[in-house]
Amino acid sequence: MANVTRNKGALDMKKIATLMLIVVTMVLSFLSCAQDETEEIPVGVIISLTGPRAAGFDLKNALDLALEEVNASLLPDGRKIRFIFEDSESTPDGVERAYRKLIERGEVVAILGPYTSSGVKRIIPALGQNGVLVLSPTSAASGLSTQSDFLFRCSLTVERLVPKGVRVIREEFGYRKVAAITNRVDAFSQSNLELLKREIDKYEDISIVSEQFFDLSGDGQFPDLTDQLIRIKDTDPDAIFVSALAPEQPGVMVQARRLGIADVPFIITHLAIGVVRAANNAEPGSAEGSITSTSWIAAVDIPENRKFLRNYREKYDGEPGSFSALSYVSVYILAEAVSNAVSTDPRAIRNAMADLRLNTLLGEFYFDRNGDAVYEPIVARVKDGKFEVIGQ
Repeated sequence: MANVTRNKGALDMKKIATLMLIVVTMVLSFLSCAQDETEEIPVGVIISLTGPRAAGFDLKNALDLALEEVNASLLPDGRKIRFIFEDSESTPDGVERAYRKLIERGEVVAILGPYTSSGVKRIIPALGQNGVLVLSPTSAASGLSTQSDFLFRCSLTVERLVPKGVRVIREEFGYRKVAAITNRVDAFSQSNLELLKREIDKYEDISIVSEQFFDLSGDGQFPDLTDQLIRIKDTDPDAIFVSALAPEQPGVMVQARRLGIADVPFIITHLAIGVVRAANNAEPGSAEGSITSTSWIAAVDIPENRKFLRNYREKYDGEPGSFSALSYVSVYILAEAVSNAVSTDPRAIRNAMADLRLNTLLGEFYFDRNGDAVYEPIVARVKDGKFEVIGQ
């Protein structure tokens, strides 16, 4: 009888041990899942996917490519960034709605975007309240980053682009009479014009002979610029400065050429190769001779840029534009800040971003004390549908 009792006790102990093993396995499995969740770093992305200025899918391709590369190699301890996309609907109101949606989720550690200066301007008052850094890939208007410690920008601003552009067109081409046409309702366009006027005022032998403006209609339809362009034509300018966003730039060039303004080069800050193609497709040769002061062109021959071009072409079977390049590099810059912060605390990431310095497809990159990017601007001219560097 004693043996039966002992055997029964042994069986009970085996059952208890088995149950304990099951419980421990379940707990470890739960903890493993929880750990996997903490290794995801949620980053918001505000991008224009719909609306009159929608250009977001090419940019999204570049973001996705960079994310794939960063998650494969850059972040320590196996952590991975996860994007949460919100559509800006191509309007400042849409940007504000997208920003608030991301903040209200309560999980994002940083936000990529907005892409336009008007959109960035709309959310600046809320940045300090929420303590989540915003890294805009392409905003370039003057003075925005001085308004918040939580705003950083990857694109060179007009303060860094316009002075070199004016100097090069004056020294290389001898332009003395220039006209200007500007989108009156866009923050970048207005800022670009103001910097242009300020820079031209430094030289006695160059002047603005005609200053014209246009507004976009509520439905985003590009306006008829006949009156403005005829006034410009009557002044016989050496060059025409166009201050407008990328979706509007081809419309200006095409209408000018169709009105007989021939052999007068356009000077456009941040002219993208996609805009050149669009203008030339609509009116053959309309973008030829255009000059830009910009952040990136494909012809820059450095290892980081060669890698980007190779990987983008292989993945998407197409050519990236400058805004795609800026989108791509923004992901790397943010990932570097997250890695250097050794934390997913938004303020720690913000502080790491301010101290960051690294080599990128844009060259050696860092932020100034205001949060604006510092690297070497490029001045290039369109020849046979491609950019060639000038003024180096």
